[in-house]
Amino acid sequence: MKSDPLRLCSFASLRLNLTVYGFYLLVAVAVTWPLVTVLATRFIGHPFSDSYEYARLTWWFTYALQTGQSPYFQPWLAYPDGLTSWLLWSIPLQSFPAWLFAFVMPLPAALNVAILLRLALNGWAMFLLVRRLTGQFAPALLAGVIFLAYPSFQGQLAAGHTGLLALWPVVLYVYSLQSLVVSSENTALSPQYLVLSAALFFVLSVLGSNQLLIYLLLPVTAVFALLVAVRREWRALRHLFTAAALGAALALVFILPGLIEARRAPPWLQERGDVTYSADLLSLVTPSYQHPVFGQLDYTHTVLGVDPFEKPGYIGLVAGTLALIGAWRVRAARRWLLVAAAGWVLSLGPLLQVLGQPVTLVADGYPTYIPLPWALYQQLPVVSVVRVPARFHFAIAFAVAVMAGYGWGVVSRQLSAARKKLPIIHPGLSENSALGTRNFPLSTLLLIAFVLWDYQLFWTGMPTISAAVPPPIAALAQRDDVRAVFDVPYDHLLAAKEGLYLQTAHHRPLIAGQVTRRTPVNPARLATLQNTLDPALLNAAGVDVIILHKEWDEGEIEPLLRDRLGAPFYEDERFAAFNAPDTRAAPGFVTAPAADIEITDRAEVYFYTPDSRRVTIQFERSGSRPLTVYVDEQPAGTFAADSLIEVEVTVAPGYHTLALAVEPPCPVEPHPALRCRGAAVSALTITPR
Repeated sequence: MKSDPLRLCSFASLRLNLTVYGFYLLVAVAVTWPLVTVLATRFIGHPFSDSYEYARLTWWFTYALQTGQSPYFQPWLAYPDGLTSWLLWSIPLQSFPAWLFAFVMPLPAALNVAILLRLALNGWAMFLLVRRLTGQFAPALLAGVIFLAYPSFQGQLAAGHTGLLALWPVVLYVYSLQSLVVSSENTALSPQYLVLSAALFFVLSVLGSNQLLIYLLLPVTAVFALLVAVRREWRALRHLFTAAALGAALALVFILPGLIEARRAPPWLQERGDVTYSADLLSLVTPSYQHPVFGQLDYTHTVLGVDPFEKPGYIGLVAGTLALIGAWRVRAARRWLLVAAAGWVLSLGPLLQVLGQPVTLVADGYPTYIPLPWALYQQLPVVSVVRVPARFHFAIAFAVAVMAGYGWGVVSRQLSAARKKLPIIHPGLSENSALGTRNFPLSTLLLIAFVLWDYQLFWTGMPTISAAVPPPIAALAQRDDVRAVFDVPYDHLLAAKEGLYLQTAHHRPLIAGQVTRRTPVNPARLATLQNTLDPALLNAAGVDVIILHKEWDEGEIEPLLRDRLGAPFYEDERFAAFNAPDTRAAPGFVTAPAADIEITDRAEVYFYTPDSRRVTIQFERSGSRPLTVYVDEQPAGTFAADSLIEVEVTVAPGYHTLALAVEPPCPVEPHPALRCRGAAVSALTITPR
C-alpha cells in the first residue's frame, strides 16, 4: 500500500521534511545571492521591477492594522478621494507573510525573508509530489531544485512578481488529484477528504495571483480530466470535477471583489501586450546571456531581450534530458509531456516569433504573420484578462520538474542495478534518514549543482534595489502644512512606483498612486497639473510638494519646475523636491500647451475649466484618413477633408480630455503599398466662450 497523501508521517519523519526544507532554503539563498547579505537594506528586484509597488502595498497592510484602518481602502492614494484595494483581498498570498514579518522586521527584510521562505516551500512541495509519484528520495530532491530554480521563476523574481511565485499550493493540489483520480492507488483516506483537500489547495493556488488559474490550474486539471476520461473512470472524473468546481466556487469569494473592481477601471487602465510578452520559439533552448559559457552565443541576447523577466523558459541540459528520458520510459510521465506541450504552444502567444521578431510570410508581395492558438484562446471570457502568454512557461516548469524526477528515477535504478550497490554518504546513517539512503548518491548532488549552474539567470548577482529614502523626504512626515505630494513625471511607471515607496517614509497622501500597474486618477488632471504647474490649480488640487524623479525625466519637466517653483528644498542625484507656491487665487480656465501633432492612432490634449461653459476647439487638419474628435470619450464630429476645423462643445467644471483619433488606425508595420499618413493637426487651440 502506498502512503496516504498530505500526511508527512507517511513520507518520512518530520525531521526529514525539515531537513529537506532547510536544504531548499539554502538553494534559495544560492539562487538569489547576494540577497541574503543585504536583507534589511535592499529589495529583491531589478530597477525596472514592481518591487517598490509591492513593498508599499505590504507596508500599507501592516500600517493599516497597526492604526486600526481597513487594508482594503487606500485613503492616502488618489488624494483627496482615496482608492479601494479589493485586489489585496483577492491575492492575500502576494503580501503574506511579509506584512506579518513587517511588525517586527524592517520592511525590506520582511519581503526578502518571505520570498526566500516561499521559494523553499515551492521546492519542498515538489519534493513531496515527486517522491509520491516515484517512491524515491533522490529524484524527488532533484525535482524540487528544478522547480525552485527554474529560469522563468528567476525572471519573475527580478521583476518583483512575488505573488506569481506562490506556487506550492498548485503542487499540493496536483498531489491531491493524484490520489483522487488514479484508481490504481490504495489509500486509507476517503474520497470526500481528498475532494476537500484538492478544493482547498485549488483556492490557495489563486491567492498569490489569480492568473495562476490560467497559467497552471487549468492546464493540469484538463490533463487529469483527459486522463480519466480516456480510461473511462467516470467515478474518478466525477470526483475531479467536484473538487475543481468546489474550489472554484470557494475561490470566487476572493476573486469576485477584485474582478468587480477591475471591471470598473477606467479605459486608460486597459492594457495589452500579447505579442510583446510572448515567448520566442527558441526560448526553451535559450540559457541566460550572462552565463559564463552559453552567454557567448549571440542568439541568447536576441531571444531574451534586454530585460529578461518574462521570456526565460530554458528547460536546461540535464533537466531537459532527464525529462525526455522520463517521458520515454515511464508511462505515467507522459501526461506531463502533454502539459508541457500545451504550455509551450500557448506561451508563444498570438504570433510566431523567432529571434525576437514575428515571422512573416509573403504572398504576392504582401506580408502576413503566422497566427497561433493563443489568438483564439485569449478570446475566452476568463482568459481575456491575461496579457503575458510567456507565463505559460510556468506549466512547462512544472512538467519538466516532474518528468525529470521520473527520468532520474529510471537512470538511478539502472545505475543501481549495474553497480549492484550505490555508495552511502555516511555508513552510520540509516537508510531512511535525510542524508543516508541508497537513493541519494553523490551523483544526485552533482546533478543538483549542475542544474543550478545551468539555470542561473543572473550571474552578476540577483538584481536588488535600494530601500533607502532620503531623510529630507522622510521628514515630510513631520510637516503639517503638506496636504499631498505630486510625483512627476506622473505618467512614467517607474517614477510612480518610486513615489509609492517614498510614501512609506513620508506618510503624506499622493495626488496619484495606484494599487497595481497604473494610477486610476484621470490623466487629464495629472497632465494639466504637470504641464502647466499653475499655482492656483496646484493649490486647488491640494499639491504642496512636488517630487521630481530625475532618472525618468526626459529633460522637459525639470526646467519648467525650476522656472515656476524656484530652487528645490532638497536635491540629490535621484530626486529634487519642490514646495508649491503659496497662493489664494482661484484657478481659471487652463489648457496644457499642444504642439503640432502627427496622428497614426490617437492623440490627447487636456484642459481645465472652473465652471460649466462652451469651449471652441480649432485646428487645421490634413492627412489621408478620417479624424474623429472626442471630448471626454464623447464624439464631437468626424472630419475627412483637409481644412480648418472648428468644434464647439459644452463642458462641466473640472478636467477634460480632447482626443483626436484616426479611424481606422494606421497599421503598425505597413507594406509600402499600404503606407498610411494618418492625419496631422496644427495650430490647435482650445478657448472658452
